[in-house]
Amino acid sequence: MVKIRLKRVGKKKQPSYRVVVADSRSPRDGRIIESIGHYNPRSEPSEIVIDTDRANYWLGRGAQASETVGKLLQILSSGGAAAPAAATPKRTVKATPAASVSQDDEAEDAAAEEVAETPEAVDQEAAAPEAEASDEAEA
Repeated sequence: MVKIRLKRVGKKKQPSYRVVVADSRSPRDGRIIESIGHYNPRSEPSEIVIDTDRANYWLGRGAQASETVGKLLQILSSGGAAAPAAATPKRTVKATPAASVSQDDEAEDAAAEEVAETPEAVDQEAAAPEAEASDEAEA
């Protein structure tokens, strides 16, 4: 079976890929039938260049696109680069808006004031002047 898949090229820890047509039994970076494009995920935004005419030719002949190449072809057919969050979920960060952080701080301050005004604290404050008065009376 013929597959359209990625072939890894580039230096260590700096991958870039060629989009190739190869026999499914050949190794990832082994013998290919035809190179139809390239993909560089490390550039911002990701660079995707695929000869769609050749890809459609091979798909028409029964070639199967790998999952990743299928996604790349969808991105190209939609007419633009994918949003970084869709292409790379690891970059997605859930940020807390500043307004909610300040509201949380105000809520914590209010909770601290409520703790200071608990009945035990009020009882202790009321008991303290009486204790001082009894000490003065004894002297």
